[in-house]
Amino acid sequence: MLRQRGGHARRAAAARPPAGGRERRAQGGDRGGARHRGELPCGLRCRCRTQRGRPAGGGPGSAAGAAAARALLEQPNNSLGLHYLIALQRLGSALAPLTVRREGAGYRDAVPCSASIASATAIRELIAGEGGLSAATPYIPPYTAEILAREFRSGRGPVTWESFAAPLFHRLLTSSRETLAEHHEVTEGLEFRIKKMLPQLNQLTVEELLEKLKTKRYTYTKLQRMLLHILLQHGKLAMAPEALAQGPGYLRVLAFSRKGRELLKRMKASASLPIVTRAAAFSHPGLELDIQAAAAYANAMPIRNDSEIFRDFRQPPITI
Repeated sequence: MLRQRGGHARRAAAARPPAGGRERRAQGGDRGGARHRGELPCGLRCRCRTQRGRPAGGGPGSAAGAAAARALLEQPNNSLGLHYLIALQRLGSALAPLTVRREGAGYRDAVPCSASIASATAIRELIAGEGGLSAATPYIPPYTAEILAREFRSGRGPVTWESFAAPLFHRLLTSSRETLAEHHEVTEGLEFRIKKMLPQLNQLTVEELLEKLKTKRYTYTKLQRMLLHILLQHGKLAMAPEALAQGPGYLRVLAFSRKGRELLKRMKASASLPIVTRAAAFSHPGLELDIQAAAAYANAMPIRNDSEIFRDFRQPPITI
């Protein structure tokens, strides 16, 4: 297994426990739509536009058609799916996309919709509630429940957004607007909105902060990414498209089999990028961001210890 990291690529610390629910999912998320508007397929652009002189019916160029298209793209699954398609088109990829209809539970449904199907959001709510993992067990595969139970017993979970509240609010409260504006995804004056909303919070929770910052323009996903970049101190320059376009700066080996060991010997002699098996013996900005994100996540675990905080730095590849 190889982890490929770009010149300034990073792994953002996951602020949510693994869910692994039985929900059927298509593509999920929200990714920089404004950047690629000019690349939208013609048919979709037509649906998103209201043409003058057209009756307000349900046709592609009508107001109703435009509203339907906007409502469709407001769903995070559909937004990310669209941008996967845009990326495939830009790259000229031969990959054939396959869409899967999401059924049973919406992306942000906070309660289970049936006796066996729940969204990841609902599963996390159940785990965080009084019932704990037991309440979520009917909605996740048995092996997922076993893994979560093991991790929770070891003090490695659950990790939620509120686990990051103290370090995050420290940065938000002590940083100037100018400093906040230097972070990746702090765009269009969001630094002013952050500073405006902080004194209005009844409780210093990430959940309430997100509620205060949320507008029709800024989705939860966008705001969560922004807060993670502030927490991890990811600057705009380091995350700029020009920096990321430089491509990977190394290949990090996470695990290998006996056959893989032989392949690694050949790769070390022929690969065009450095092969990293020991993070402590290699230096690269992308690797540093990777290790910092892993340490920030481990630091938010219920039981903090140095073996977890520095695991990504110390641990050698796993032999399969």
